[in-house]
Parts: sequence; C-alpha cells; structure tokens
Amino acid sequence: MTSSTVSISSPTYLPSTSSSPVITGHRGFKSKYPENTLLGFEKCFKTGAKVIETDLYLSSDNRVIISHDLNTKRVFVDSEGNETNYKITTTPYDPTLKGLKTKNGNYPLLSFVDLLKWFKNYIKDKDNSNEYKLQLDIKKFNPTKILKYLFLDLLKVHNDIEWWYHRLQFGIWDLNFLKYLNQSEFFQPYFGITNEFGYFQFDIFHISVNWRDSINYINYNYYLDEIVEKERTKIKLTGVSLIYISTWSTEFLTKFIPLLKLQNLKFYSWTINNKFQFEYLIKIGKLAKLIEYGIISDYPDLIQKLKEEEAEETDVSDTETTELKTGSSKEYYYNEDGDIKIELTFKQKLLYWLYLQFTYLNGSQKNIRLQQKLKYDLKVDENKVLENKMNPFVAWAFQTCQKYGVF
Repeated sequence: MTSSTVSISSPTYLPSTSSSPVITGHRGFKSKYPENTLLGFEKCFKTGAKVIETDLYLSSDNRVIISHDLNTKRVFVDSEGNETNYKITTTPYDPTLKGLKTKNGNYPLLSFVDLLKWFKNYIKDKDNSNEYKLQLDIKKFNPTKILKYLFLDLLKVHNDIEWWYHRLQFGIWDLNFLKYLNQSEFFQPYFGITNEFGYFQFDIFHISVNWRDSINYINYNYYLDEIVEKERTKIKLTGVSLIYISTWSTEFLTKFIPLLKLQNLKFYSWTINNKFQFEYLIKIGKLAKLIEYGIISDYPDLIQKLKEEEAEETDVSDTETTELKTGSSKEYYYNEDGDIKIELTFKQKLLYWLYLQFTYLNGSQKNIRLQQKLKYDLKVDENKVLENKMNPFVAWAFQTCQKYGVF
C-alpha cells in the first residue's frame, strides 16, 4: 500500500468508502438474532448493510471483549447453563468470561480478536470489501487504556494499521478517550499516514444522547490546532452519533448541523427502526450535504429495503437541486437566515420534550455542564474507570420506551 506523510489541519476531513445513508446493524442484527454474536453479524451483512455496530469492554486481565452490558447477567450463562453475575471490568477473561455462552442460542462471549479474525475472513473475497466496517461502541465505564489493547489486537490480526483505518469507526462517550489518544506516546507512530482511500486516522465518533454535549468535543478539535505543537500528530473527532429523538428539535437543525458542516463531520443516528425515522434523517443528510450520514438500526433488513426503494425513485438528486434553486420545495429548503428548515410534527416536538425530562431526571444536563468545565490539557489517568451512577428507575423507563418504539 502506497502511503505518505500528511500535515493535518482543521477542519479534519475523512472521505467515505460507503454510500450514504450507511446502514449499520445495531449489535449485529439485534431484532432477529442474538446480539453481538457471529451469527448476528453475518446475517446483518447479508441484508446489504455495510457496517456492524458492536460494544467493547476491557476485562481485568486486559482482554478486549464484546458485550453491550457491563454485567453478564442479562445475556450470558456459564457452560452448564447457570445464570451469571460478573462485572466484566473486574473479571478475568481467561478462564472465567471465556467460557460463557448466550442464554439464547448458546453462542460464545466473543473476544475482540475473535471478531476481527471473522471480519477479515468475511470480507477477503468481497469485491466491495473496503465498504465494510466495524463500528465500535467503546463504553465509558472502561479505563482509557482499553484503546491501547484494542490497537494491539488489530495489529495481532493484521499487522498494518493503515489497512484498518477505513474499516473501523471508534465510538466514544467520554472526551478522556480522545484526549488519551493525543496524550499517550503509544499512539503517535500509528497516525498521520494517509492510506490509499485518503484516511490518515480512524473515524472517531462522539456517541451521545444530547447534541449540546458534542459541542465540547468539536471545540477540542480547535484546541488541538491552537495549542498542540505542529510537529505532533493530532487525532481528532470526525463524527457524531446521536440518539434519533435528540435530533427532533429546531435548535438541532439550525445550530448543530452547521457545526457539523463547519468541521466536515460525519453524522450517524440511532436506533432508527421505522420509515418515518428513516425519512427524517435522509432529509437532514441530503439537504445539509453531509459528507457521510448513517443509520444504526435493530432492523438492518428493513432499513436496507427503504434505502433501495428511496434510490429507485425518480432522479431524486436532480429534483432536489431544481427545487432548492427555484424555492418550489415545501419539504426541503433553507430559510432567509440560511438555516435548514424541516417541519417537525407535533408528535416529534412532544416526544422530544418528554425525552428532555428523562435526561434531566437522570442528571445528563448536569453531567454536560461538569464536562464543559474540564480542561483539555489535564492529564488522563489510563487506569481510571468511571462509575455507573444512572438512576435505575430512569434507566428502566427509558429502556422500556425504546422497546416499544416511544424513544
């Protein structure tokens, strides 16, 4: 692979090797197959989706493993079928976690290496292999050093970090993970080289339940340009991934979307499981001309079908261009201030308001304010682990609403 050293300056721009909207299977194919299993991952790709979203934790013996939950109780049993109750970050992978199986289907609890080996083998004979990606949800209750072990696993499976650049998306919930990538000398040799697709780092997404939180991450990109010495490679945020209901506000459309465009950031939304949610995101992505926008869904088969139907309609791109020029469109247009104007339904506005009440009850707004006070230059402790302080009632209520399609 031909590569060259590049000078990275703001705004960061990473191209796309997939066509928007990028369809992403949530934990594989969560609606029909056991989550975070090789079966679910394979079935997801077979729908036509090009990205698998999955979740990472670091065990006590420094093994990166695949699990959405910090605790094994909901999903996994031991080799004899007995219920388990291990906290993953304080439990060794070998021998304890290694022997666990899913309650549904008896599929093994995977290590990250297991997934990488399967992924590399799956795409090797595909003509469009460079479109396939793994989207990694790196849970905030990990120590930041999980990133170091993640890199070591990548190199163990394929010893060429540039080969992985466009094939992996890192999702982070805490700014300390991005700060750690920039502060630790371990990562410097692995960034700043452009591969054949124009990537000079991995895509790094901020995953959030509130777009205002992401502004702090966007500002960190500017901090890197202004403060960090020029000769040092800067690892930046390249995208944002938001729960879909947090996008149902006029402020999101008129204040946050311009920030994404200003920094050439990619945008994904989760968990989108029906046509209305799909069409809303398509409006945003097309009108804003985002460089890449993606849909994370429990139903990648349904969303892929909607994408194909949308592509088969009459020359959509030419029609939209004409409408924007003539001002004849009632659905897609800018207002006199240059803001995107997409009409929100009463239901959207109501559900958004209800959603905000959840975030206030859970203390999310307080957490955002505290994070905004963090100093970008404070040293990250790679061993520190955040404690889960989520209100259990609010967590239950939120998960129930998601289950029945309210959120």
